[in-house]
Amino acid sequence: MKTITLGTTQTLQLPLQQPLRAFVPTRSVPAPARDQRPVVLHFAYSIGGGGAEAMLMNLAESLDPARFRTVVVAINASPWTHQLKRLHEAGVNVHDLESTTYLNPRTLARLHAVLREERPDIVQTWTHHADLVGGWAAKLAGVRNVVWSIHCREIHRNVGDSDGKMAFFRRALAMSSRFIPKRIISCSATAIEDHATMGYPRDKMRWIPNGIDAGRFVPDTDAGMDTRAELKLPPAAPVIGFIGRFHEMKDLATFLRAACILQTKVPDAHFVFCGGVEIQMSEEERELLAQLPQPQQVRFDSFRADPWRLYPALTVFSLSSRTEACPMTVMEAMACGVPCVTTDVGDCARLLEDVGQVVPVRDPTALANAWEQTLQLSATAREEIASKSRQRVVEKFTIAQAAGQYAETYAQLVEVKS
Repeated sequence: MKTITLGTTQTLQLPLQQPLRAFVPTRSVPAPARDQRPVVLHFAYSIGGGGAEAMLMNLAESLDPARFRTVVVAINASPWTHQLKRLHEAGVNVHDLESTTYLNPRTLARLHAVLREERPDIVQTWTHHADLVGGWAAKLAGVRNVVWSIHCREIHRNVGDSDGKMAFFRRALAMSSRFIPKRIISCSATAIEDHATMGYPRDKMRWIPNGIDAGRFVPDTDAGMDTRAELKLPPAAPVIGFIGRFHEMKDLATFLRAACILQTKVPDAHFVFCGGVEIQMSEEERELLAQLPQPQQVRFDSFRADPWRLYPALTVFSLSSRTEACPMTVMEAMACGVPCVTTDVGDCARLLEDVGQVVPVRDPTALANAWEQTLQLSATAREEIASKSRQRVVEKFTIAQAAGQYAETYAQLVEVKS
């Protein structure tokens, strides 16, 4: 006899000649149905820290899971724990390559392994460096449908990049754009013209404006007052805010020069910079900060998991950028009913039309004057701007609308019926 233990107390005595398979149920168990959904794999450096990453997050959460299975691959995702949680809750499979650079051999090997494992029907890459590296990796892995993304009007130079390296990178992108991607999606109509001049094929490019969750970004007086208390801002003080990366293209030097001008006229004006801390500013920017009449009235806040609670704390939202594509922060501020003042770059004027002000690039006097004029608006005028701004976002710039256009593009590539 042979003894098989069942738990800790029960035993079953079996004749040695009786085969164990006699105890296997005779009814066959059907194999699980094969997932027929096309796989859309997104490749980016990160999942947080910028407008392109925010749009990637919104799209990954909003793409219809009944039609597509979404996968996100990031060079470095670990710092963004809140975004990782959001993707997990949305049922998105995330691969963190745990690297800091695109062209590390180990990084490329891991990317190739993920492509072989996931076998995507479509690979969408986000920003220029991801377009070139991820596009080629996907092509070499046999992926037929590659989609590039344009989220900047220009190709940004990383620290230490030489003129020769940048010239080679631009040529490589222009050349590769002709045969690597089947579609090139630009969040900015203006950026399409820039890239066509650069050598991108115009017939591959499609304009799909960014989209935000207008159910999350809403006017909220209580949230605004709570955030002011959190940041130690006076309840009734005029507050001009910036939300974004501390990148040279944001031209925070012009913002700070304008802040100095405004504080000489409006001494109780406060400023909020959300997206970094003072030490992350350039030396020039820190020197300008110190020159403000009231530098103690400046607050710094790192990237927040709840930016929709910060916008209502602002009297004015502003960008001083020297270049933009289609800034999501402007859409978010508009959805929260906050008047906006931006430089006349990218699609900013198209977004704001008659509900905000645009001023010339690198003109701190014009920027400060626009802030002052906006602060002087009557309560009735502010309410009208808030209503019109939000209505425009709801009508044209929601993530549901953007996700529908992305899904249409994907369906055309893999011949999925809408």
